Amino acid sequence: MSRFPFTDQLFETNPFEFSVKNKNLFLKSFQENALTHYQNNEMIRGFWDLEGIHPTQITSEEDLKKAPFTMVHLFKENALKSVPDAELVLTLTSSGTGGTKSRQFLNEESLRNVKKLAFKIHEALGMTSSQKYNYLCFTYDPKIANDLGTAFTDELLTNFTGKLEVYYTIQWNELKKDFEFNKEGTIQALKRFEESKLPLRILGFPAFLHQLVEEYNLHMTLGPQSWLQTGGGWKGAQDQEIPKQIFRAHIEERLGIPQSHIRDLFGMVEHGIPYVDCELGELHIPNYARVFIRDPKTLAFLKDDEVGLIQFLCTYNSSYPAFNLLTTDYGSISTCSCPIGKKAGNKILKIKGRAGITKHKGCAIKALDMVRK
Repeated sequence: MSRFPFTDQLFETNPFEFSVKNKNLFLKSFQENALTHYQNNEMIRGFWDLEGIHPTQITSEEDLKKAPFTMVHLFKENALKSVPDAELVLTLTSSGTGGTKSRQFLNEESLRNVKKLAFKIHEALGMTSSQKYNYLCFTYDPKIANDLGTAFTDELLTNFTGKLEVYYTIQWNELKKDFEFNKEGTIQALKRFEESKLPLRILGFPAFLHQLVEEYNLHMTLGPQSWLQTGGGWKGAQDQEIPKQIFRAHIEERLGIPQSHIRDLFGMVEHGIPYVDCELGELHIPNYARVFIRDPKTLAFLKDDEVGLIQFLCTYNSSYPAFNLLTTDYGSISTCSCPIGKKAGNKILKIKGRAGITKHKGCAIKALDMVRK
């Protein structure tokens, strides 16, 4: 029998169906997840006791706002777990070879949950398929970088369709003992995939693809069944960043991928829930999470379309206590006119940038250093 029956039930539901039953499942899932961290993590128990609240008291959507949060920097500075090390099956980090690292610790059930919820979200957005695709992944080769969040994510995404060849563009150089962006190999792979006439899926950092398109003046026809899913943002390359809608149109013109097949993914290794674009290019919030926006000075909860600090709540991870996380990202919550957005309860997340003045050199920034080489 499962230790977390409500969480298991939650991840069997459509992530964008906000029925009373499904919303109640999230509440019950949050309650059982918070309770396990309360019982097994001294820090979490201390936060809740200090606020005079117990996980069993979270019984409504409004109650979620009373749940004590943790700051994202706690997870950059500490190895925080709610299970013994012997139960862990995977540790993911947000950084490359330098900088302040966040590590996420996954036991078997948490790893199973994160895979399941990611598939369900992409399935609901029409992005899974039994058809076979070639893959070009602008990220680290997971055979070497098997603990990097971006490498884990892209490898996971390749399993949402049938799969042919997979080419990873950031490869390990044994002589240099470091990763490097293999530009020439990537161009040859792109030409090979175009000539094959088989559909292609491109994944990873948008700055890498943009650089190749411009530097090599690429004009290709990858076909109407091909897809691009970006992730990792333009961190460290803001001077190259193109507004999303212009970027989508540019890629369609240069590579022949329909704009409706060009999607972005926002995620944090500490949080683990993917926020994925719909066909209109908006990041939809699933019922597997809750997102609050808070005033950076007063921490008051803000209304839709007001910009503030993003707070993320999730329920899938029983081994890592980042289930209620206040970030240093600015954003807002809004609505979307796509078919999913028109359903009751559906909202989108708009990312506005980073708060603060300290830049943490995570895997995206480490990778983008390679773009300039």
